[in-house]
Amino acid sequence: ASWSFALPMMGKSTFLDDILNFDRDAINDETIDLLYPYLSADDFTYEDAKKASGNVAGLCTWIRAMDMYTTIAKVVKPKMEQLRVAEGKLKVANNKLAKAQGELDGVQNELHSMQQQFDNAMMEKQKIQEDADATQKRMDSANKLINGLSGERERWNKLYEDFANEIRRLTGDVALSCAFIEYVGPFNAEFRETLLQRFYDDCQARKIPVTNNLSVTKFMADESTVGDWALEGLPSDELSVQNGIMVTRSSKWPLLIDPQGQGLQWLKNREEVNGLKVTQLIEKKFRNHLEDAMMMGTPLIIENVEEELDPIIDPVLDKQVQKKGKALVIVLADKEVEYTSTFKLFLTSKLANPHFSPELCAQLTVINFTVTIGGLEQQLLARTLQHERAELEEQRQKLVEDVNSNQKILKQLEDDLLFRLANSTGNLLDDTELIDVLNNTKTTSAEVIEKLANAEDTDKRINVAREEYRPVATRGALLYFLIVDMSAVNPMYQTSLVQFLGLFDYSIEKSEKKPNMLASKRIGIIIEYLTFHTTCYVQRGLFERHKAVWALMLTMKIESTADRLSDAYIQCLLKAGGALDAKSEREKTASWLPDASWLNLIQLSRTVLALRDVCDSFSRNEQVWKAWYDEDAPELGKVPEYEDRLERFEKLLVVRCLREDRTLLSVSSYISDTIGQRYMDSRPLDLRATEEEASARCPLIALLSQGADPTGIIMELAKRKKKQVQSISMGQGQEPAARKLIANGTAQGSWVMLQNCHLGLKYMVEVEQQLIKLEEEHVNHDFRLWITVEPHPKFPIGLLQISIKITNEPPVGIRAGLKGSYAWLNQDHLDTVSQPQWKTMLYALCFMHTVVQERRKFGPLGFNVPYEFNQSDLSASVQFMQNHLNEVEGKKRPVDWIVVNYMVCEVQYGGKITDDYDRRLFNTYGQAWLTSRILSADFEFYPGYRIPVGSDIEVFRKYIEELPYNDNPEIFGLHVNADLAYRTLQTSDVLTTILDSQPKEGGGSGGLTREEQVLKIVEDLQSKLPSDYNMDEKAACIKAIGGMGKPLNICLSQEIDRLQKVLTLVRKMLANLKLAIAGTIVMAPELQNALDSLYLARVPESWEKVSQLIMPNIGLWWVNVLSRHEQLYSWMKNNRPNCFWLTGFFNPQGFLTANRQEVCRKHVKENWALDDVISTYEVQKQEKDEVKRGPEEGVFIFGFYLDGCKWDKEKNRLVDSDPKVLYAPLPVISISACLQSAKKADPQHTYVCPLYKNPKRTGLNFIAPVDLRTEESPNKWILRGVCLLCSKD
Repeated sequence: ASWSFALPMMGKSTFLDDILNFDRDAINDETIDLLYPYLSADDFTYEDAKKASGNVAGLCTWIRAMDMYTTIAKVVKPKMEQLRVAEGKLKVANNKLAKAQGELDGVQNELHSMQQQFDNAMMEKQKIQEDADATQKRMDSANKLINGLSGERERWNKLYEDFANEIRRLTGDVALSCAFIEYVGPFNAEFRETLLQRFYDDCQARKIPVTNNLSVTKFMADESTVGDWALEGLPSDELSVQNGIMVTRSSKWPLLIDPQGQGLQWLKNREEVNGLKVTQLIEKKFRNHLEDAMMMGTPLIIENVEEELDPIIDPVLDKQVQKKGKALVIVLADKEVEYTSTFKLFLTSKLANPHFSPELCAQLTVINFTVTIGGLEQQLLARTLQHERAELEEQRQKLVEDVNSNQKILKQLEDDLLFRLANSTGNLLDDTELIDVLNNTKTTSAEVIEKLANAEDTDKRINVAREEYRPVATRGALLYFLIVDMSAVNPMYQTSLVQFLGLFDYSIEKSEKKPNMLASKRIGIIIEYLTFHTTCYVQRGLFERHKAVWALMLTMKIESTADRLSDAYIQCLLKAGGALDAKSEREKTASWLPDASWLNLIQLSRTVLALRDVCDSFSRNEQVWKAWYDEDAPELGKVPEYEDRLERFEKLLVVRCLREDRTLLSVSSYISDTIGQRYMDSRPLDLRATEEEASARCPLIALLSQGADPTGIIMELAKRKKKQVQSISMGQGQEPAARKLIANGTAQGSWVMLQNCHLGLKYMVEVEQQLIKLEEEHVNHDFRLWITVEPHPKFPIGLLQISIKITNEPPVGIRAGLKGSYAWLNQDHLDTVSQPQWKTMLYALCFMHTVVQERRKFGPLGFNVPYEFNQSDLSASVQFMQNHLNEVEGKKRPVDWIVVNYMVCEVQYGGKITDDYDRRLFNTYGQAWLTSRILSADFEFYPGYRIPVGSDIEVFRKYIEELPYNDNPEIFGLHVNADLAYRTLQTSDVLTTILDSQPKEGGGSGGLTREEQVLKIVEDLQSKLPSDYNMDEKAACIKAIGGMGKPLNICLSQEIDRLQKVLTLVRKMLANLKLAIAGTIVMAPELQNALDSLYLARVPESWEKVSQLIMPNIGLWWVNVLSRHEQLYSWMKNNRPNCFWLTGFFNPQGFLTANRQEVCRKHVKENWALDDVISTYEVQKQEKDEVKRGPEEGVFIFGFYLDGCKWDKEKNRLVDSDPKVLYAPLPVISISACLQSAKKADPQHTYVCPLYKNPKRTGLNFIAPVDLRTEESPNKWILRGVCLLCSKD
């Protein structure tokens, strides 16, 4: 090929058609080979050819396409050939297929007909199968039901019967439950049970079906609900659960008596999620809080309510809800307040024994939330285990939660199943869902029951381990309730449960603990540490006289809890023979033994089995017993005959009954032997440690007493700690200044001291709220609040319960008193006056100041009225003497001792003295120690008590340090027996205090309740009560013995009338008391007082009031009343007696006046005027039984006792008392009258002796002054405190 050949070919007009119709299949390999050089050339491309000519570019592209086609055709052509062959074969096969298809269609039609027949047969079969399956399912369901309900038939049948019986008894059960909620709330657990039993008996009597021994808690609350309450903080004891039911089920708002705050805490935990608000009636925004809560429908707690509520909330308490349109409203005063039905109101009071009005009790459900000893014991056991076996307590807590959850699940399953069974329709076997629920219920129930059974086993194992620590909880509960009892001794002795729990936890943490220590040993260590630590904490806030009360009560509680001390023994210690009537008991065999001791001995013989014949022993061995009785310390000696048979407490009872003055010493030995000497040891106040124990929100309250002022030691501590003290004395109008001080103190961290807060009680409530609301981040933690206050029953309980109480009583004794005085004095005082007698006079004044202060401890024997001689009296007297000496020195005159005596005794000290005989006593001290004789070198106040000589104050201080610690009563001018009287007074005070603090509930000795014991006493008194006087008979008898013209007969008539009032009152009250105990009439407050008094062997208040007869016990009072009746009745019937018993007159002054009138009338011819006549007294040598007839003038009187001395019949004068004889009987005394001008008496040998009705030497008991002969100076008997008593009891 060449260009020349190609050019003509391309020039043909058919060239394009030739190309389009070119036989591309004719191209062979040779042609391709010839084209290869061109195709492989680099420029043989469309782009390069297009540069020359577009046609050439198209030709170039065609050539390449032919090359590509040829290459592909090499592969495709053979296959196309094969295709043609295959298509031929296919055609032949299709022909065959069409023939076969025709045959197949025929067969298919036949098959379709047969299939239709088969389907019909299968449908029939399916229908039969489905019927079979349904039947099988019902059989399976029936089997499941049978299996699921297996064992339930018997139970459900029993439940059905039980439910039927329950429905039958439902009326009585509901009535009982309603009565329970409505009536039993204010009472303790024991009385609640009593009331429930009475409700049950009443239903039975009215033939109302009621469940026997119905458990109200189980009837009204299921276990899961009780479990939820426990998780919310409600104790799980029976009483607390009952309280929970009353709070949640009562239709009236609840008022909780909640001194420990447990009910309040439960309510806070329970209602917190509901938007709870806590307020108080005294809050300024109280009304806003109340209105908001009612409007929003949220719970509201009013805490710390008193016995009376603000009348403004009465509409809320009464639920006086009105409907106004679609809204509910309550009218508060003059304002309508929106009310929402979800509103809840709770009221709580911290008062332990409030007296709510009947109207308030009708408005509210009053509920006693006071913690029980069992409930507290459980709480303390849990706290102990949290410290000692934390894992055990956690396991128990988790177990409680699991059990509670499982019980809920079980209840829900049963409720769901019963609901489905009750609401199932159609064939039960077709309800597969119900069957599945049943199976699930049974399976789950089985699992839950198994879990509960396992939990029960686990709980038993845990409880066995927990019970090992039970003694710790028991001792803790004992201590707390003893602390509660102390609040009855003094209202300031309040300690909250929160404070006690802090002591409890601290004791467990700080007591000795070693690895691998035996649990029993560890428990003993905790108990001992807890007991002593609590004692230290409590006694820090007790007055000295009450520390022995705590120690004795603690010891007796511990012993009685351990069943080592019976209640009968305790009552014998406290009351002895106070309830016995001397006239109805066996006659005393030992004349030297006091009557009261003999009655005590009789009661002792009835109480202690080993001493049942002790009265006979006195007859057999009188001298041995007298020797023991006369010992200075009989408690250290051996008890005659019975020493080896008596326990420690029984020996104490012997001492108490025979030698009351040594009882406290015997008590000290008993306490030391039982719980340890350290419980009796005194511990000085560690003020620094106490302050560190307090906090900004925990104030320190110092309880004030006579002569005690803690200001000095507080200031001293502040000085040592470099703290500023801002103080203010409370009183009217001081509140704003006090608020400012507290605000500054909380901000700056200074100390604030509020003094004499008993004068600002209303502000104390505000202080309590202020401290409670102090926020931690807004208060300086160095702030301390000090409060000084005298005990007051209205002091806020809440403030006492968040505070630390302290007492700082001054030490007792002359040494301590002089030491205090010379701590106040300094060298400047001694150097102020240059005269040498100044220092002697100053010491004598300080000595006299101390003596008159210490003399008060002897009671009426010391001063008739216990005056508060204090530092200001001494300071004023020192200042006067200083001025007087400077004045006489300037005028060159001697000391005017008359002026000194008058200014000190009559003015400085005497200004406080209200009793004439006390003033006489004080002047006698002045005449003895503020005279020139003290300047003598050999002067002594008492042997061993001289006046030191020196000009340096340290000489005096050193001498005072060497003085004895214990003072002989003779230093005060008293007889040594005064110490016996002092100790007897101490014993009486301690035992009376314990008796008063005892709870007014529970059984007594011999298994009898208080009411049963009092009933026996009432019946005994009724049998001895004299008959009423017949007024007509009285008039006739008086007429027969001289008529009303005789003054003494007028006195007789008046006395009979007065005695009849007493008999009428006693007779009526005894009858009413029996009815009240039986429940026939209401137990009025007066009857309740009588019941309490008779149980404690005391005289009811109303009896004392009408008789004006004050006696320490009912036995003595009753004997006195009977003796009065005997004297008056005998006088009325048999003319006047030879010898009168002045003690038996209600108006002895009137009797003496009548006697003067009769004597005066006998001397009418001598012109005697009654106003000029005075009584005369002459002691006879006769005793009552020796008097055969009365005097010609005047009367004979018997039954007087001398207190402080005795009468010598032979010498006819006063002499010193016999040892251990406090009251000496006076022989018969003749009382007549004479003209005042004719009275002859030697003042040097006559002691003017005051006559009193009883040992309480008050103005009301004073009768008359009696002149008694003495050979010694009357001043001796004045200092002895000698007086005459109509009655020594």
